[in-house]
Amino acid sequence: MNQAAINACVWRAYAKAAAVLGVSGEQYRPVDALAPMAQQHAQPILSCDVSSGFSFSKPLTWGTATEYVLTDLCSDTAVGDILVCQGRTYFVVSAEPMRPPACILCNHTVTVSGVTGTQGDVVEGCPASILMKAKGESSGSGVPGASRPGQFMLYLPLLPGVVLSPYMTVTTDLGTTYTLNAVEHSGFGVRCTMSMQQV
Repeated sequence: MNQAAINACVWRAYAKAAAVLGVSGEQYRPVDALAPMAQQHAQPILSCDVSSGFSFSKPLTWGTATEYVLTDLCSDTAVGDILVCQGRTYFVVSAEPMRPPACILCNHTVTVSGVTGTQGDVVEGCPASILMKAKGESSGSGVPGASRPGQFMLYLPLLPGVVLSPYMTVTTDLGTTYTLNAVEHSGFGVRCTMSMQQV
């Protein structure tokens, strides 16, 4: 039996498990970074767990970003897809043969705008994960007694045509603004470190 046949068997098993354990969800495949969830791509059955073995033995905890998903549409799940299930939003960072897709749990929607004086928004209304990394470095503001801005990690899905760079501004659905410090683009998506902007 070749790998493709084995993979098909594994995905059928995932689909059966999803049918028992999962609920109806929504799947989006971004084609425009300014409207990544403009059109629904599919309506899969989804069930997520922090363990790739789907033991469902422990709950989601503080600061956990990665979960794995059982879906009845493994063959139509791709990196960058946005999944919505039971009030939670995820984006897919890995979709490999014979393995369950890995996802990042989102806790905000963000808009990313260009460096001041250049382009406007490059990303709008995109689900993202923002996690505190450290208490921060020196603010460098020159103001005596200025508090240190927190350091955060930003995870974004793989979006078509999007290239982020340091000094861009990230604004969340809560109105909080951050400045990008470092950006890593990969086949998983975009990972950035950023600092909270201080008034």
